[in-house]
Amino acid sequence: MSPTVLDRRIVEAANEAIRRYVAGRRTWSRAELAELDRLRAIWQAARQGHGRGHTHGHKGEE
Repeated sequence: MSPTVLDRRIVEAANEAIRRYVAGRRTWSRAELAELDRLRAIWQAARQGHGRGHTHGHKGEE
């Protein structure tokens, strides 16, 4: 399997995780926003070709 196909799958999986997490939500707690931030960081890292390894160091977490 080529890296491009794998990368696309990682991006799609991360995107789907965000979609599932936000589905039907109208209000957000701080913890829920932090989780959304974490999921977005994974998605952005995947889009930039860094895979799933980028799960920390995002906004709101130290």
